[in-house]
Amino acid sequence: MVVKPIGTNKLIRNIENNAFDYKHLSIKKINCQFDNGKTKTSFRASIMAEKDKQIIVMLSKLNIPVGRLWLTPDSVKFINYLEKNYFLDDYSYLSSMLDMDLDFETIHAIVSNNIFSLGAEKRDKEIKDYEAKIDSGMYVLESEKKLKPRKENQKMSDRKLARKSHKIIPNSPVRQTIYVDPVTYKLRKIKMVDVANSRNLNIDFSDFVPVEKQLYPGEMSLNFTSPESSMKLNIKFAGFSTEEEKEIRFRVPERYTQINR
Repeated sequence: MVVKPIGTNKLIRNIENNAFDYKHLSIKKINCQFDNGKTKTSFRASIMAEKDKQIIVMLSKLNIPVGRLWLTPDSVKFINYLEKNYFLDDYSYLSSMLDMDLDFETIHAIVSNNIFSLGAEKRDKEIKDYEAKIDSGMYVLESEKKLKPRKENQKMSDRKLARKSHKIIPNSPVRQTIYVDPVTYKLRKIKMVDVANSRNLNIDFSDFVPVEKQLYPGEMSLNFTSPESSMKLNIKFAGFSTEEEKEIRFRVPERYTQINR
């Protein structure tokens, strides 16, 4: 197949028009393989998402509930059934893990297989910063921008802050490369390279399957490396539904301890 050149704005419009659109989305069979160089483990999960409102992730191992995660535009809630504790927070702790400003919009875009914003500028300006080209039989969008400044977690203990001995160079440019299928306009790969801080993040989407006359990735892999850590996460999805499910409320069992991150 000959991939014909296309303008940046038209390519971005095609990506957004072909992103997975839903009001409700459930993925009931998710198999995960996790490896951080020290620990290898596998677990199962399921996801319930309501567009622009919430994403609920339920984790289990050997059919035993391990934890539940509630994400909304302004809050993160997690219950750990193994350690009998929970935490309530904004996105500061999740952001601190990757030393970048993570938010609900970014996570929602990944769930929708849609392009997401990385920089501090407004989204319309960011679109103008992309350059479109063709590489390896796919469309490619490239940009280099400064990450959204990460807000330091005021709730994080002094001991936790003291352990964060590595220093992140602020306002360092990060190159983002997005590979797009030329037929379906689905995102196939996202690469982020932060040379100044020696950090790399790769997200791959593959094995797309039909879901309600749309396509959704049946597999996703995430690979993050930095001087301090590395993480690999391979995920397989099945059991899709766009029907509205019974609401799952955030209820903490009695005697569970609230933890401060």
